[in-house]
Amino acid sequence: MERRRLLQTLATLGITSSPVFDSLHTIRDSVGQSLGRDERLDVEMWEETVSEYGYSYRLTPPQQLLQEVAADLVAVRQAMSRTGSRDRLFRSWCRVTGGLSLIMAKTLCNLGQSRQARPWWATALDAAELSGDPNLSTWIRGEQLIHGLYDRRPTPVLLRQADAALSGYADSAYRGVPEISAARAQVLVNHGMPAEAVAELHRCGEVFEKLPGSVTGNTRSIEGWGAARLGYTQAWVYAYLGDRDRLDQAVSQTHEALDPSDPSRRFRVQLALLQAMGHVRSGDVTEGVRHAQAVYETYPAEQRTTMVTRLADEVLEAVPVAERGGSSVADYRELLASPVGRRAIT
Repeated sequence: MERRRLLQTLATLGITSSPVFDSLHTIRDSVGQSLGRDERLDVEMWEETVSEYGYSYRLTPPQQLLQEVAADLVAVRQAMSRTGSRDRLFRSWCRVTGGLSLIMAKTLCNLGQSRQARPWWATALDAAELSGDPNLSTWIRGEQLIHGLYDRRPTPVLLRQADAALSGYADSAYRGVPEISAARAQVLVNHGMPAEAVAELHRCGEVFEKLPGSVTGNTRSIEGWGAARLGYTQAWVYAYLGDRDRLDQAVSQTHEALDPSDPSRRFRVQLALLQAMGHVRSGDVTEGVRHAQAVYETYPAEQRTTMVTRLADEVLEAVPVAERGGSSVADYRELLASPVGRRAIT
């Protein structure tokens, strides 16, 4: 009955199950039982799947990613049903579930469905705690804070969450700690606390230096946290401060840290929009708006996630009231307001 309900739910999401593949899955289960299936191999396969999502996340349109992750979560749920909570592999399955739930939460946020993402953030954290993996737990907390920032959740709420997350891990080198610190710096500058934001930037840099090379050198996957992520955080703070010189320096350093062969454009587009917004805040309205328009209108609509559209909107919001009647500003406003200008969600 549960399997039927899950399949019906997948069908609602547009994910169909072929009778042929269902039959093959049944045969595979039967063969696996005859061979004395090693569940450890299943866990390892799913851990690789989570790792692969780290690479495909920025390349796959969010609507497509939503369907793929949903189908995988159902498959993992069915695999876990054969494992008891006292089983030696239970923690590994929880780690897989936590990783997939994190991708689901991020994808829903990218589709503008932040309220629907909240239970998935909770599920991801619960699974991470049960797995006993602090790298996963801190990563999830950092990602939740970053998405909360783009979703414009109240900054006092985000600050409390960041402080609580750092209280237990501030001096550690777990993967998510610099991301939590980075989010805190971004929240502080948005909250009108520039000195505290710059101080947090320095702390973020200190934590970054403690990270292992396996994290800082992983530049193509969202599981990594390299120099480009640190540079992006610096660019964010200086953009909101309207400090053009330090902003441009941070953007230049971030580009140098990026892997030139990385096919993903999303990070570069966000960085460009952030720079445009900072230029507008510094007083260069015309050039900042033109730069934002040139970047935004050439980016595929199906890849315009909430993060991209939010930064595009903030370029316009940064324009002083007295200059909002200019032709370049009017053209940019028209682009953002048109159906083509928003992300495509089907």
